Amino acid sequence: MSEKRLGNKAIRVFDRSDLRMNDGLPFFEASCLADIPWIRHGFLTRRKGIDTPSGELSVGSTHGTSWDEALKNRRWIATAFGFDPERLVMLKQVHRDEVLVVREPPRKPCGPLEYDAMITDVPDLMLGIRTADCLPILMADPRRKVIAAVHAGRAGTALRITAKTLKVMKEAFGCSPKDLLIAMGPSIGSCCYEIDEKVFQPEWAPFSIPCGEGRWRIDLVEINVAHLEREGVSAEQIEGTTLCTRCQSDLFFSYRKEGRRLTGTQLSFIGIIPEQP
Repeated sequence: MSEKRLGNKAIRVFDRSDLRMNDGLPFFEASCLADIPWIRHGFLTRRKGIDTPSGELSVGSTHGTSWDEALKNRRWIATAFGFDPERLVMLKQVHRDEVLVVREPPRKPCGPLEYDAMITDVPDLMLGIRTADCLPILMADPRRKVIAAVHAGRAGTALRITAKTLKVMKEAFGCSPKDLLIAMGPSIGSCCYEIDEKVFQPEWAPFSIPCGEGRWRIDLVEINVAHLEREGVSAEQIEGTTLCTRCQSDLFFSYRKEGRRLTGTQLSFIGIIPEQP
């Protein structure tokens, strides 16, 4: 376990050497969440899919992966980590800031749930986020036994989706920011994520590097950490990674490197372990 400097602060990070294996599935986990006994979580890679032409683990129907194949991969992941595949909850992620409180699994494996974050306190519900450069964020409140999964791309970050998720956790479950443990998974890094002035936000300047006229490289992790700190979360409660999805496309799908039509999506998940009889 190493650290990543964020200005005058540092957060713990996991890296490529921390890759683990479960039932043939390579995955990463954050130590802050792994220490909570009633949670299972993971950041999956693109490797080891079932019955796909490329043998990759895409959980979305994209180039090289049919819808049936994506569902097989989802079921395999859920079962491997001890969850009922019918209780894997996934969203129709739409790059906005709506937050869903999940009380029970949807009737379909992936219904028209147009949200980008979800929260639950229900055992044996597995919350899944699909990404291919966007930032997956997993949260847990050990005191209230509440979990959350967030899809934070550029648009969601601009809308402060992490802060809005915390607000819903407070309102729906009485969570306190000081009790939360938060893991930020693999996403495109500031080494590769270049945007133009049409979408650049002035408040991102401290977390950005100018790279030409009207262009910047931004750090999604730093921006979201700053949003969390403004809500009362300390850097000590947050864990991240040095892994860039574009740089390490042998491990991860990357929209920026491969293009929308050619890339798949990997799964990040968190769930409360099923109660034992």
